[in-house]
Order: sequence, then structure tokens, then C-alpha cells
Amino acid sequence: MTLNTPTQKIRQARIVTIANQKGGVGKTTTTMNLGASLARAGRRVLLVDSDPQANLTSYLGVTPGSGQWETLRTLDELYLAKRPIDGTMKDLFIASTGISGLKLLASDRNLSGVELYLMSRSDKEGILGRFLRSIASDFDDILIDTPPSVGLLTLNALCASDSVLIPVQPEFFSLEGIVKIRETIENVRSRWNSELSILGVLPTQVSHRRSLTSEVLDALRNELGDLLFDSMIHDNSAVTESSGHATSVIDYDRGSRGAKDYLAAGEEYIRRTLSASS
Repeated sequence: MTLNTPTQKIRQARIVTIANQKGGVGKTTTTMNLGASLARAGRRVLLVDSDPQANLTSYLGVTPGSGQWETLRTLDELYLAKRPIDGTMKDLFIASTGISGLKLLASDRNLSGVELYLMSRSDKEGILGRFLRSIASDFDDILIDTPPSVGLLTLNALCASDSVLIPVQPEFFSLEGIVKIRETIENVRSRWNSELSILGVLPTQVSHRRSLTSEVLDALRNELGDLLFDSMIHDNSAVTESSGHATSVIDYDRGSRGAKDYLAAGEEYIRRTLSASS
């Protein structure tokens, strides 16, 4: 007699793009510190540096082509490969970091030349997604940092993702930036990725010393409703200082306001992703 046992479902990472077409809202800082918060909670996290400035890679102290990362391949090589890259080659592209549970798909400034090359490819929107799906069972969360523009790098990130997290600075033109990225998301939903959703909008660089902050936060809450995160990231020197020490604010100064904010945001992120998956 053969016993029928249920097949265990393989866990697949939740892939989230951190995006806003407005610059200076803390996309890279949020990708780094939210990822560190999730890793601190015991989750397996991959960060993807999809910004040609490669600030996330620098933030983590990774130097492709040098020292222990001499043979590390970067994101531009994944895009430029003549044959599709999948999970069988992941060890060439995925770097460990100084933070337990946190890994990186690194970039360097060569990524800036990729978009021109991609224009001639018929699969130009789906290259990153194909690779990330092939390694999705290795992680619980994949966070993609993006440039402040909607070119093919951001488009690849959105086509690869389950959802989008929008960092926003509470200032006068913040709603305008949200409107633009929502229009982009709707375009991606209609053409390439019908399952793409907005995970939420996270206020960053919040300072209640600024007279407009409370007014803008109220306007965001009225406009966005439940999409606005309850947690927010306050303006805190430890966040800025941690980047100079190539580590997260949580590891740099666990007792700082910035660390507590990102730990709270990580908890809310987990709640929201679990709710979105159910």
C-alpha cells in the first residue's frame, strides 16, 4: 500500500522593487536598511543593485573585481550575456555581505551602458525577472534598488516584481512623484506584469521640525489610505553615518532612532507581504 503524502510547496521569495521617479527620497538607504531589518528577523534576503551609481554596492562595502570579490560578476554582465543566465550560475553573481542573512547582486558603473544595448533585444523587459525567478527558492525576500528614472533598468525590476515599495519624502511635491510612479506601475500591469501591486508608501527623512511635515503627512494619508505605512523613517544622523561605515544603521547604532524606525518598518513590511500573499 502506498501512502499519498502532500507535496511540500517550495517557498518562493517575495520580489519587491523600491522605486520612485523622484530622486533623493532614500531608495538606496531604504533598500539597505530594510533588507538588514529583514535579515535580523531571520529572513533570507537578496538585495539587487539596479542603479548605475552602484551606491548600494558601495554601501555594503563590496568592490567587484577586487580582493575577495575579484571574480564577482555584476548585474551588467547578466544583461549583456549572449546566453540566458539562470540559477546554475548564481554563485558567480551573488555576493555574501558582512551582515548575516543578507546577500547582494552587485553593480558597478558599467551598468550605465546597458540600456542602449537592451533596446535591440526582443526580451528586453524580462531579463532580470528570468534570473531572479530561477533563484527565488533560495530567498524569502528580494529587494531591488532602482534609479530615479523609468528606463529599461527600472522596467526590468518592475516586470520581475510582485510589488512595489515607494519611499517618499514628506515635502510639497511628494504626491506628484507618487502619481508618476503609479502611472508607470499601471502601464507595466497592463502590458507585462498583471500581478504587480503597490505594497505601500514609506515616509522617509521625516522631520517634525519642518512646518510642512505634518500637513504633507496628513495629505498623504488622505490620498493613500492604507497604502501609507504606519511606520516612518525619521531624519537621523546615524542613518547617514552608517553608510560611511559600510553597514546598516541597525548594525552601526542599534539604539538610534534610525535603527528603531527601520526595524519597525521591517516588521510592517513582513505583515504586509504576508497579507498580500494570503
